[in-house]
Amino acid sequence: MLALEVKNLRKSYGDFQALKGVDLEVEDGEIFAILGPNGAGKTTLLRILAEGLGYDEGEVNVFGEPLSKKSARHIGYVPQESISYDLLTVKENLGFYADLYDAPREEVDNLISKFDLPPSSKAKELSGGLKRRLNLAISLLYDPKVLILDEPSTGLDVPSRKQLWEDIIKFRESGKTILIATHYMEEAELLSDRLTIMDSGRIIRTGKIEALKSLLGDRTVIHVSGILRGVDNLRKMFPRLIERRDSIRVHSDVDNTLSIVVEHLISSGSRIREIRVEEPTLEDVFLELTGKKLN
Repeated sequence: MLALEVKNLRKSYGDFQALKGVDLEVEDGEIFAILGPNGAGKTTLLRILAEGLGYDEGEVNVFGEPLSKKSARHIGYVPQESISYDLLTVKENLGFYADLYDAPREEVDNLISKFDLPPSSKAKELSGGLKRRLNLAISLLYDPKVLILDEPSTGLDVPSRKQLWEDIIKFRESGKTILIATHYMEEAELLSDRLTIMDSGRIIRTGKIEALKSLLGDRTVIHVSGILRGVDNLRKMFPRLIERRDSIRVHSDVDNTLSIVVEHLISSGSRIREIRVEEPTLEDVFLELTGKKLN
């Protein structure tokens, strides 16, 4: 059964087309990720699904019913920005939203315990990780079937990010459907059962991770790190090159790619620290399909 179904969804802001005919199907009980850079249209799509943001054309269904106030009750939403009130305590925030959502008051204490939140601490006193967990708790007050998360781990330190990922997996194990919008390749690859690659308001490709990676065939992926020179000239030979501050990734189906890359870098005065031959990542797939790298 489909938890969420989107058909030919279009949304413009003046002359700017944020969504250009998006089609999307999210199955009941899965973790589904939307992977794309900032500006791809991810947040606009989520706001239509979770906030009732108006759209120009298309169709949106929730468990087979057209999106409405009634069907939206199945959806819990955690936006990028915090939805808690800084001057209220954790318990006061949850109590406020419980009244707003007409949720059972006993859920306040249940969620405080479940997320190990300090009930008497004000929201402004919480760490980034705890504040994100408070927002998650708020979204679960009325026990929605679908949880939508917009860039859930942005701004979190590594321990908080890993804790959040554990929470998300537990949500799925409890029977919830999870929809995540992210530009973090690792997050999408670790969590999702299926994902869609989105760019410039369009869905580029959807599928399971291994199926998407197979689009690159037997292509070699070479990772080189160090103090690298001559990268711009190397990109002319290998347009599908990803550059980081002190490393590059080159993928090509040319047999002697490794020797070409190393010889060019050394002749350009590079000081190579490490060379690895790796399996393709989602970022390599994204680059292949869109011609862009994930920021």
